[in-house]
Amino acid sequence: MIFGFIKKLVKYYVDKLVNWMRMQKFNLELDNEIKEFHENWLKENNLDERGQIKKPKIKEVGKFGDDNWSISIGNVNDNKKN
Repeated sequence: MIFGFIKKLVKYYVDKLVNWMRMQKFNLELDNEIKEFHENWLKENNLDERGQIKKPKIKEVGKFGDDNWSISIGNVNDNKKN
């Protein structure tokens, strides 16, 4: 009789532990998905971590008045220095 009670008690606490572990895993996965969504949303909307709009990059090539003078505003991928 006492053996059956202990068996049920152990089973109850093992089930509680498994349920708690599943909830921890679910919360971790949910937090990661939310973080990834926010990072992607910030990138798509050109915002920084604080939600402020990023200032555009300005790159000037050459000197003003020269034939090859140009200015680029926005997404400048060319990393050459002036």
